[in-house]
Amino acid sequence: MPFLLFGLFASGVLYAFGYPHFAGEGFAPLAPVTLLAAVALVERLPTFRSRLLGVLLHQIGFQVTGFYWVPFTLQEFGALPPGISHLVALGLAPMLNPALWGWVAWLRWRPRLPGAAHWDAGMAAFFGAVWMTALENFIPQQFPVFAGHVWMQYPTLLRAAPWGGVATYSFFTWWLIMGLLPLARRQRPARSALAGALVFALVHPLLPPLGGQAADKYLNVRVVQANIGNLLKTESETGDPLAVSDVVGRYRDLSLRESPQELDLIVWPETAYPFPFHTERLVTGDENLPEVFVNLMARTNAEILIGGYDSRADADTFMERYETDYNAAFLFGGEGQLSAVYRKHILIPFGETLPFGPLNRPLSRVLPAVSFFARGTKLTRFTTRRGPTFVAPICYEILQSEFVRRMVSAGTPPVDFIVNLTNDSWYGATAEPAQHLFLAKWRALEFQRPIVRATNTGISTIIYPDGREGRRLLTGEMDVMDVRLGFPARPPSTFFERYGLWGLMGLWVTLAAIFSLSWWRRNRP
Repeated sequence: MPFLLFGLFASGVLYAFGYPHFAGEGFAPLAPVTLLAAVALVERLPTFRSRLLGVLLHQIGFQVTGFYWVPFTLQEFGALPPGISHLVALGLAPMLNPALWGWVAWLRWRPRLPGAAHWDAGMAAFFGAVWMTALENFIPQQFPVFAGHVWMQYPTLLRAAPWGGVATYSFFTWWLIMGLLPLARRQRPARSALAGALVFALVHPLLPPLGGQAADKYLNVRVVQANIGNLLKTESETGDPLAVSDVVGRYRDLSLRESPQELDLIVWPETAYPFPFHTERLVTGDENLPEVFVNLMARTNAEILIGGYDSRADADTFMERYETDYNAAFLFGGEGQLSAVYRKHILIPFGETLPFGPLNRPLSRVLPAVSFFARGTKLTRFTTRRGPTFVAPICYEILQSEFVRRMVSAGTPPVDFIVNLTNDSWYGATAEPAQHLFLAKWRALEFQRPIVRATNTGISTIIYPDGREGRRLLTGEMDVMDVRLGFPARPPSTFFERYGLWGLMGLWVTLAAIFSLSWWRRNRP
């Protein structure tokens, strides 16, 4: 048994190398191979408890090489001492790939399912894949890691993404894994699973190509990456005059840099401006827009999207407030008026809130580094002066497929593009910015809209509907990125945008009916 447990730890270590990691971009086929090894090793463990331990070791191995940046981030983001941060990171490790816990439950409870004793390898593989994919999509995860995510390394080939999203690729990956699993028992693989995965691959050339719609309207966008480190950022937010001057000065000077084209929209990343705005006062005219923005818009004749704080309080520092401030995105028109504001819905534990419910308020008095933001409730749609519209999920919100689907599909007019405001400075020179970008790319494919990604310290870029990227502003780079975005007159409305996971569920029901009919015909009296 020790050999099996070590194998599970090693499978977790290697699984991380299928994704972007500290040494490079990753090798996608390694991920399903190591997942196959993991489910096979778990199955061979003799007891329920040993299987739980095996999965835990796999998760820890994955964190050691994949999410190795978590404890250091907790030290920066939540001001936790080093020892405590490593313990908290270990406590978070079991949540990294919850589907494997479901595999332990599957092995224990599957024999009790009606008719399961008569299942052949094909039925077991299919229903096992459905179970694992469902767990990935319905168990909440802050930084989701699905079996299908790794295929983003071949973005232009993922033509099924607008139809079923990343979940479709997860399902067929799990189906292939479950179909090959009998080989570990020295049995024949499930031919139906192998055939299903092959058909899925062969159907791709028949699907419409990604992107490719002719552009009828345009928007000249400038993304500003000022490379503000954590120390300078926090000092500016406490009102230190030199820090404020440095932060605001960098963003202002970069925004005013000469451009070969007339700018329509300037984008500053998440929480770029250090002082809180008061939306209600801006709307009523009781508060004026800071002079730096008035001058900036007057000199560029551009609108500006700013990541900042929206406050309902009069306190001078964040330490004096509890759930009175929002992490927000503000669009200011060329005339210096507030056009719209979006308040972030999904907050990051240990940085923007804590997951302890009623205990959060007393803890806020002893953990001043945690911001304890309020949660937004409205899905805002921004409309630019030139006409194109966009939504602006903030930070990890871009990783939540169903949440972004609600943003894109709710309301009118149709959304032309997506802006993701992010501050990855907490993670330093680790793999997190590359992993964050890698997972965010799925939204461009699923909704067939370009994504403007604006970050504080990198990686800023443009993600096009076919998964290609424009120029990157790398981690630690201080620069601007100017791009002319083109949009079709009628924005696409993908099948996934309209129906979400219901399309995949329809496929499951159809295949389940076929398998059930086949099973009934073989086993009828």
